[in-house]
Amino acid sequence: MEPHVCRVNWRTSDPQEEWIEIANGSLFSQPLTGLEITDFTGTQTNVHIYRFPPTQAGTPLQLGMLQSALVFTGSGDGRWHTDEHGKTWLLLFMGRAAPIWNNAGDVVYLRKLDGTIVDSHTVGDPPRHPNGH
Repeated sequence: MEPHVCRVNWRTSDPQEEWIEIANGSLFSQPLTGLEITDFTGTQTNVHIYRFPPTQAGTPLQLGMLQSALVFTGSGDGRWHTDEHGKTWLLLFMGRAAPIWNNAGDVVYLRKLDGTIVDSHTVGDPPRHPNGH
């Protein structure tokens, strides 16, 4: 099972508060490097593409078993964060100055670099896993 789009937080005018949750629901680590988030299908290129980077050591960025990444539209430094409930999140940032996912009906696509769609989630739809993974 590959990573999937779990939910989108989009009702905001602040790109620091707009984010997409990418979840690994499998019992094995899954690579994020080699995937991208976009609002287009196929191999079109535009400004609304976020490619998951490799680690600083050059190895593929991984999500462990049942871990999630939050990809914020705004700017920041990527890092791991443990919340008050003990869940560890990978925090990543697109570096955009304005919100992208601000329309109910927009579709977030998680795809491979060759354009193959891995998963999609319509903005405004409820989270796939409201109680978490």
